[in-house]
Amino acid sequence: MVDDGSTDHFREVFELYAGHSNIRVYFNDQNRGVSYTKHRLLELAQGQLASFLDPDDAITPDALYTMVSAHLLHPECSIINSTHFVCDDKLNVERVSEKPKALPKDTPYLLVGDGSIHAFATFKMTAYNKSRGLIPERKFDKAIDQDLYYLLEEHGSVLFINKPLYYYRIHKGSISNMGQERKAMIEHFKLVEMACLRRMEKLAKTGKPEDKIWFTKYRVRYNYSKILRGVRSGNWFIAIPSAIIYPFTGGADHLKHYLSKVRTNGLSVFKRSFVETYKH
Repeated sequence: MVDDGSTDHFREVFELYAGHSNIRVYFNDQNRGVSYTKHRLLELAQGQLASFLDPDDAITPDALYTMVSAHLLHPECSIINSTHFVCDDKLNVERVSEKPKALPKDTPYLLVGDGSIHAFATFKMTAYNKSRGLIPERKFDKAIDQDLYYLLEEHGSVLFINKPLYYYRIHKGSISNMGQERKAMIEHFKLVEMACLRRMEKLAKTGKPEDKIWFTKYRVRYNYSKILRGVRSGNWFIAIPSAIIYPFTGGADHLKHYLSKVRTNGLSVFKRSFVETYKH
């Protein structure tokens, strides 16, 4: 447990567990944000499996047993995630989220990036330790979990358990919803671009024909993300150049498919692309 410089009674609550044999308690020297704190938690972790439980949420009684069992059955998986309950600010269940779901066959999460990997996400520390690790900077606080998933899938496969194991609470203090969706999405786009560049750099060195295909797919995703990030942030110096080169760097087919969806479904397609809210 890491307290990130809380100013309420939580320090007293944390200290109640300080002598527990199975719980270790730490305090940041000041409020440093989610990215720094999660980075620190993973540096302090000693177990083989890891997951985050945010202080405003909860897990079901069988969540840990279910996930440990799944990891033992699937040593090839770096991430195993489930769906979750969406709750009000009192943690009363409103529904089971429809967002988390299994990935399409032979499709990396980075090429989907739609939030289908969500809480409850568990992962192997061996996979995490092979990655560059989380970036401990506030500028990615609202999307740091997505960065984690992109890093982990580079070192193993992903498995989805279609069972709610997590209680996700929606409240005004949240850093990624209730009016914070736009900022979270902009941060997410930047992390997508960084992940694409990381994979493109690796693929460019192999010289394999099949890797050239994947290189093109990640380049398309990279430029598409830059377009969306530029539009959402109002930075046309990013959006316009990326939109101009997009059809000539592998994005022509995607653009044709997108425009065909516009003809079929109307302007609602644009709304989904540039939506201001995120449905958990």
